[in-house]
Amino acid sequence: MKVLVIEKDLVFLDFVKRYLKREGCICESATTYKEAFKKINNHEYDCVILEPEIAGGDGLQLIKILRAEDIQTGIIVTSARNTLHDRIQGLNLGADDYLGKPFDISELHARMKAILRRKTNFFKNDLHFGDLIIRQHERTVLAQQTPLKLTKKEYNILLFLVRNKNRIMTKESIAEHLWGDDMDDAVSFDFIYAHVKNLRKKLVEQGCGDFLKTIYGVGYKFQST
Repeated sequence: MKVLVIEKDLVFLDFVKRYLKREGCICESATTYKEAFKKINNHEYDCVILEPEIAGGDGLQLIKILRAEDIQTGIIVTSARNTLHDRIQGLNLGADDYLGKPFDISELHARMKAILRRKTNFFKNDLHFGDLIIRQHERTVLAQQTPLKLTKKEYNILLFLVRNKNRIMTKESIAEHLWGDDMDDAVSFDFIYAHVKNLRKKLVEQGCGDFLKTIYGVGYKFQST
């Protein structure tokens, strides 16, 4: 599960991230409205954990942005503002859950998994692009009706690009999608180039169009030829 934690309290933020990483999650974080806005516009998450009171803006407005784009990300509001009015406001804006602080971290994780289970049907749908069929529930790809053998990283890159078709995705955004904030200190993204090169080769050899376009100096775009 890939998670974005939006939180102003750095100590609490570090605690949540360390716990979720131990549970196998890929975690990214944002401490300001500007940073959170950039991440939700450039990346895809299974769940967003959101503290409304962050520097630079009202965190609840981020819920509106996500839902206006019909993005299926799970959203959990975590706040010390835990009155009935606050909870209703968050849920009416489109949050899936509202958890008042303080709370037990294991309860947060349980609620995240419950949301993901409810949304599973959305991610079971096959994705179609030209001669490609991505069967998300099986994590398999058909090209020209023939199974395409991909590594885990190649599959995840292909899925990310197809879900964001016709958009330029930077090498940084691809790396962060696969590894989260652990990529912050990376000095080179050559490994992304290698994965994309192998993925493109397999697609072309299978008889697909050359959908994967290189935007030199920036990143990649998945679009029809």
